[in-house]
Amino acid sequence: MTLRVIGLDELRSAVTPELVFDAVRAALIAHSEGRTQVPLPMVLDFPTASGDCHVKAGYVDGSPHFTVKIASTFASVNNGLMLVVDATTGEPAAVLADEGRLTAWRTAAAGALITDAMAPADGEEVLILGTGDQARLQAIWLTHLRPQVSFQVWGRRPDAVAQLVETLQSTGIQARPVTESAAPCVITTTPATAPLPIELFSGALHITGVGTDMPGKGELPPELFAGVTVATDDHAQCLDHGDFGNAVRAGVIADDVDLSVGAVLRDGFSRRTGRSVADLTGLGVQDAATASAVIAALAE
Repeated sequence: MTLRVIGLDELRSAVTPELVFDAVRAALIAHSEGRTQVPLPMVLDFPTASGDCHVKAGYVDGSPHFTVKIASTFASVNNGLMLVVDATTGEPAAVLADEGRLTAWRTAAAGALITDAMAPADGEEVLILGTGDQARLQAIWLTHLRPQVSFQVWGRRPDAVAQLVETLQSTGIQARPVTESAAPCVITTTPATAPLPIELFSGALHITGVGTDMPGKGELPPELFAGVTVATDDHAQCLDHGDFGNAVRAGVIADDVDLSVGAVLRDGFSRRTGRSVADLTGLGVQDAATASAVIAALAE
């Protein structure tokens, strides 16, 4: 058997934002309807090297493939690959040597989709917390859905904030360092292990958290969850190691009040009062759906 290895350049030729948005949306909806298989992720932590590795797998019922993904982040640099396997024979179909980009893109797509679905329709300014690759991507991918949105950027290092602002501006996106003005929407993208300053969320009607993706992490102050509407990409996973779970263990919110992100994407979201929070821990089924879409696009 000769296993096809598809490198990043070939993947870039096939991957479009529309492909990833469609795959991620469909995967999250299928997951909310019980039409997926998503085993618990395996996590390796390498604190002395400032790194971690996630192994995730997923399958959407009826798909021609299932996927096993390795994604690592060391010193804020992403890498990884996806093994795509025939779901009828078990034979490996391809290795997507994506250098971690498909994971980054599907994470950005999920964040943009649920932010667009739950954030106030007239909220034209978003505060991004974090200055890494995912912070950049969350801004870029959200502008595909809300072209008029502008961004404030917060980070612990002023030089990193200035660099991200300059990078976003160079692509035509309106961005500036954070000021004292409150933003109606906040997206968190940090690897924080302690809650971020609560004053950053003072004006937020919606918060999307994407950085808390393994045990020991926690970006959102638990008290933010008091009286809010919560959506999770996976109830058990977010309860185990998401910001939702941190708030439950702090006694701020009950463990059975969350909506499914997929159901929100399918049915829409009607804000009644108060704040909403979307807790995204990342699902192997997002990788599986994206990988299958890429294989189909390359075949065409």
